[in-house]
Amino acid sequence: MSFWQNLFYNKSTARLRQMLESVRMRDYTLQYAVDKLSGEERRMAEEINAVIREFREAEHQRVGESHFYDALLSTVDTMLIATDDWGKVKWMNKAAIEGLCGFRIQHLDSLNVLTPGFSAELLKLRKRESGLISYEQPGGGEKTFIVSMVLFFSRGIMYRLFCLQRADSVLQQSEVVAQQKLIKVLTHEIMNSLTPIISLSGMLNEMLAQEGDNPLVTRDDEKTAIAAINRRATGLLQFVQNYRMISDVPAPQLQLVRVDDMIQSVRKLLSEQLRGHEISIEVHCPNVSVQIDRSQIEQVLINLLKNATEAKATEICLTAKASDDGRWVMVTVSDNGEGFLPQAQERLFTPFFTTKKKGQGIGLALCKQMITNHGGTINAKLNPEGNGAIFTVRIPV
Repeated sequence: MSFWQNLFYNKSTARLRQMLESVRMRDYTLQYAVDKLSGEERRMAEEINAVIREFREAEHQRVGESHFYDALLSTVDTMLIATDDWGKVKWMNKAAIEGLCGFRIQHLDSLNVLTPGFSAELLKLRKRESGLISYEQPGGGEKTFIVSMVLFFSRGIMYRLFCLQRADSVLQQSEVVAQQKLIKVLTHEIMNSLTPIISLSGMLNEMLAQEGDNPLVTRDDEKTAIAAINRRATGLLQFVQNYRMISDVPAPQLQLVRVDDMIQSVRKLLSEQLRGHEISIEVHCPNVSVQIDRSQIEQVLINLLKNATEAKATEICLTAKASDDGRWVMVTVSDNGEGFLPQAQERLFTPFFTTKKKGQGIGLALCKQMITNHGGTINAKLNPEGNGAIFTVRIPV
């Protein structure tokens, strides 16, 4: 190799090494002056400049998109925290910073300053599973978060995205939606009754006015119209009474009740109705007592068990257990009956909505009102392991 060839080779190798090092370090400021170069040496430098320029443009685009999504996610009220599988925080939005510690944390364990076990409660969440985390604030009062977790992969690495929402804001939104649904139902039911009443009363008035001149109008016609008006008016009255029943649920009269005693009492009360059904009872918290209105909570459980029998269930399971933190008692009624349509799940507890042919749609609405008055929750889902439904009641200890 001649001297000039050796010099060109060394310069080209050095430039390639500098380019590779710049790419590895993500430093895309490298740029070779080509004005005084010629031939292959100039073409080599131009190619290196072009490669670095493409990397630089790609990096600018990536950073721009990252800033865009970061700004976008920082405008939402939901608190978002992305971590690796060991709890190391990779990213969190503005809502999470301001709503939790006031600063960007490096690990979920830092949240344990709010309440012991906060990070453990988050890490034990399964994919798309939701839960509640509560803690006492230093200035007094309790803060409750609804938390959920989703998994996602980036460059072959699994990450967890935790979503936290203040329970009070979620409940306010749910109340607005529930009120809108209730107004639609009320309007529908009232119009269904008033329309025929107005029509029949108008027709009856015309019949009475023509009674002397129209031999075709008989007393039987008048009686039929009056009877129809009476039926619709009675139905409307019953509807209003049912609405009053839901809206005027008395405040719970609290007393200390053992969970196992209440469960056994419910079974005895329904011994006749449950005959012919295979029912199993599992109480995993026999020594736990709760402050409840016993008659109201028993009424809720009776309603859920009767619903299971009416859904043609042959197997019913009533389970009671305490939450891991000891703050809640969860009572679950599961069955292998007909269940309900997936699209009806969100409306099951809406007053006057029913999936039964002869149902009035007040049973589950009453249950929800009673449980809410106790500071608890009630939800329903289809049985993922087969037919039937699962209703879960959460009562604070």
